[in-house]
Amino acid sequence: MTSKNENNASVPTSASNTPIAIDDDESPLETNSDPSLLPITSRHTSAVWSDFKRKRVGDVIKAECNHCSKLLAGGSKAGTTHLKDHIKICPKRVCQDLRQTRMFGTKKNLNDKNDTMTLAPYEFHQEDGRRDLAEMIILHEYPISMVEHIGFRKYSKTLQPGFKVPSRNTTRKDIMKRYELEKENVATLLRKAKGKIALTTDMWTADNQRKGYMAVTSHFIDNTWKLQSRIIRFLYVPAPHTAEVLADALKESIQSWNLDLRLSSITVDNCSTNDAMMEILKGVFPYGSLLLRGDFFHMRCCAHILNLIVQDGLSVVVSNGVQRIRDSVVFWTASDKRVQRFEQVAKQITPECSRKLALDCKTRWNSTYEMLSIATSYKEVFVVLSARNNLYKNPPTPEDWEKVEKICEHLEVFSKTTLNFSGTNYPTANLYFPKICALRIAISGWLLSPHDYVRKMADIMLQKYNKYWASVNGLMGVATILDPRYKMALIRFYFAKNFDEHDFEIEVSRISDLLRRLVDEYGSKMGKTQGSSNQQAFDLGSSSKSNEETFMQEFAEFLQQDKDSNCGEFKDDEYAKLVGELEEGFETCDIDSGTSGLCTE
Repeated sequence: MTSKNENNASVPTSASNTPIAIDDDESPLETNSDPSLLPITSRHTSAVWSDFKRKRVGDVIKAECNHCSKLLAGGSKAGTTHLKDHIKICPKRVCQDLRQTRMFGTKKNLNDKNDTMTLAPYEFHQEDGRRDLAEMIILHEYPISMVEHIGFRKYSKTLQPGFKVPSRNTTRKDIMKRYELEKENVATLLRKAKGKIALTTDMWTADNQRKGYMAVTSHFIDNTWKLQSRIIRFLYVPAPHTAEVLADALKESIQSWNLDLRLSSITVDNCSTNDAMMEILKGVFPYGSLLLRGDFFHMRCCAHILNLIVQDGLSVVVSNGVQRIRDSVVFWTASDKRVQRFEQVAKQITPECSRKLALDCKTRWNSTYEMLSIATSYKEVFVVLSARNNLYKNPPTPEDWEKVEKICEHLEVFSKTTLNFSGTNYPTANLYFPKICALRIAISGWLLSPHDYVRKMADIMLQKYNKYWASVNGLMGVATILDPRYKMALIRFYFAKNFDEHDFEIEVSRISDLLRRLVDEYGSKMGKTQGSSNQQAFDLGSSSKSNEETFMQEFAEFLQQDKDSNCGEFKDDEYAKLVGELEEGFETCDIDSGTSGLCTE
């Protein structure tokens, strides 16, 4: 509130930090008996003057802090920026301006439920809101049209009245801007990587559109020795999906990122179309730039190989039984009423079982394993319900349950290996070799089963295994040798279990020769004049930990026998330490957690 005197000058009726205008620019608003003090006039409009006095010191004008009495430049040409900076750090300033300060909750992790409350200045930025809105639409696959929904606009206005919700076209531009930014970030990361780039690709069909899309992912080691994976392309591929069409699409994707000369390998699923596509691409890219002139250009997906091995084995011995169990799961999960009925009976017959029935995906064998393992725990429930519901026809037979139970016991090792292979953060090549070798040992052991159907399944699986794993075992073996915990010791250990004496020497030499060829090629491309062939044989040193718990003690004994003839400079105390680690057992860890070291289920 203000009142006017007879000169029409505005005079405050209460204290205020806001300067108040008067008619005479030079008329003082404050008076003081100290002759050195100068008045704060209407020209001093900045709010900072509420914390300073103008004071004459000698022949100059100073600004004195009301809190710490520090003198700063206060002349007409000095400005106020330095005064504002001082107020922010003034050690004796107690009162703070709370008009632009808010209490905010902050989180170190967006998934954390607990907020840490902090008092901080708040400043709204329209561009930040638009950026986060575009990110939200991308992250959750929301329709862009949501920005024009009345409810969303009302909600946004309630959260921040100052935020102007952008139009659909503007949001689309913001999304594409974010896409170009992320694309440039990936391009920069790829340019800085000094090593080779491996690619994986697969086709994906949208259920609602029945259109085929190709996804291309790059894998490489960055300059900090961290494994990186980045999607570099997701594109629509028109039908028909012939080898020529797929090859053209993948070639264009590779060339658009200038990866022609940096490819190490391309991993695809196992099918005739992919085989033909890779033959086409092998003739497109520069011959000399490929790893060992293209010997490992075409790699097959390890997880998909496991799927083929298991599916072939199951189809031979229990295909009808698996189908009957699958039909039973479909029947009892078809409606909420049936699910409730199944659960009621299950609580009475198998109260210790709490897992829900799960239908498998035929292209993912481990989902079939999960479906079968859950269903077998409810086999009595299926038997009871088959007698109570006339609509439930063709239930699994007792023979089906017997075979499936026995086979699931054998296939558990495949399930664990598939889960390890499916890890995203830490499935490095040196972890694969022990698991793949352990699988072959397990399958070979099944050939001695007293059950004819188990032996038949093992025979089919072993044929499929030998068909696909020869070339893959080579690179996995090299990765194992380069692991200082393993070197050649683990190669010899597992090959001795998988091959006879003649084939053992051939396979060990094959892995050693492959490593020498890789070293020679790497040395020639790096400008080295000497190759591995002119050097001493590779150190056939020792190992620290086996990846498969069942062979832990055997591997320790193998090292003891192998020590004198092959360990060279490996000292007794170092050997004892490594064997001690073996005897302590294995630490279970989550492959996706990014934890280093070997992991077992």
